Amino acid sequence: MTIEQYSLKDDEKRVKIFKALAELKRIEMIRYLHHHRDNNTCGSIGESMAMDKSNVSYHLKILYEADLVSVTRIGQNKNSQLREDTFAELLPGFLDRL
Repeated sequence: MTIEQYSLKDDEKRVKIFKALAELKRIEMIRYLHHHRDNNTCGSIGESMAMDKSNVSYHLKILYEADLVSVTRIGQNKNSQLREDTFAELLPGFLDRL
């Protein structure tokens, strides 16, 4: 029997991901981003989830730091999208069950 060795860096990444997913609002945001793939600004996310922009921004920052979302600037707005590659690599099947 062979036990695979994982790097400390990979484990630290997993810890960040699980901490980010330990909040109900962030799970709801991931669900929203998964089902609404276009034009996901703090304002549009906040409207749909009944949250103010600063609260949305706070939660998106945590998801971004855990490498679960990417953020691109379009003019004055920041557009957020899921990092599906991260989910596929470390949480396969997670998005399919949302």
